[in-house]
Amino acid sequence: MTSPASQRNLRLDTAKGLLIFAVVLGHFLEEIGSWKADGTRLALTGIYMFHMPAFVFLAGVTAKTSRLGQRIGTFAVILVAFQTLYFVFVSVLGIDRQFSIERPFWILWFLLGMMWWLLLLPAIARFPRAAILLSIVIALVVGALDSVGYSLSLSRALVFLPFFVVGATYGKRIVHALGEATLVWKAVALVAALGGWLLVYSQDIPHQWLYGSFSFDRLDTPDALGLGTRGALLLLAAVAIAALLCVAPNRQGFVARVGRHSLAVYVLHGFVVLAVAEALPAIQDLWGSTGVLVLGLVLAAVTTMLLALPVFENTIRRASGHVVSSYSAAVAKSSGERVDAR
Repeated sequence: MTSPASQRNLRLDTAKGLLIFAVVLGHFLEEIGSWKADGTRLALTGIYMFHMPAFVFLAGVTAKTSRLGQRIGTFAVILVAFQTLYFVFVSVLGIDRQFSIERPFWILWFLLGMMWWLLLLPAIARFPRAAILLSIVIALVVGALDSVGYSLSLSRALVFLPFFVVGATYGKRIVHALGEATLVWKAVALVAALGGWLLVYSQDIPHQWLYGSFSFDRLDTPDALGLGTRGALLLLAAVAIAALLCVAPNRQGFVARVGRHSLAVYVLHGFVVLAVAEALPAIQDLWGSTGVLVLGLVLAAVTTMLLALPVFENTIRRASGHVVSSYSAAVAKSSGERVDAR
């Protein structure tokens, strides 16, 4: 009999484990360092040019149309719960952060993005090729719309939409093909990804381009140049994702276990990052880029390992699942009572 663990694609878990560490590291480097120093900017560029597109792609690979309402409801419950917790947290610490009901707090945008992408999943499954083409067009042209930005996470959801669509339609085949690629092709993918990283770094473009949340106008870029820049960045992100999946091993290990608990690490690490940033201000000025990189690596490793403990992921999923199930039961009971009343 095949165990549940052996049925999983461990390459996906390993990739998620590497990516969630990159997410945590990137946020530590941003908060205790900056994008201005060359050392930290090099590392941050490498992280931000592909880590969220990669997560979105993997979300598409694992997305299912079954129990769609429950899945969307789970993300909604987690979003509301942590939006509230972060509001209390920053208020107590006196941290100046702007967010509101329609604007998820900092890292929580991904949860709302997942809700948008899952809502589109039936249409994507029904018209896969058209969905891919349309998503690419939308991702490119949305930057020309000044009205689309942080609110409701719409800009990021649309800019990164192609990665979810490709993941949902052909992702499993892509992951398998990249995992089975020859050493030569894996080397080519790695060299191409490294070249893309250094190219983006050398161009010294505003790092806000990598967030996917700003219009071309806010980035002081004409629409024609903005379309080309965004298209190039999306392509380079795809190359980096391919390189990651080429080298991520399809076997059990610590990194794969971390990947299975990436949701808890994602929603919880912000508390640690903000607390450390409050306790250790101006580290960049005191230690320099090298010191910030070393400290960031240590903090990210410890934070990721601790938050990847099963108790956190299990608690979040069980609590959110209980809320969704209770709500669904209450709605069903209410509907049944109305039918009986007739």
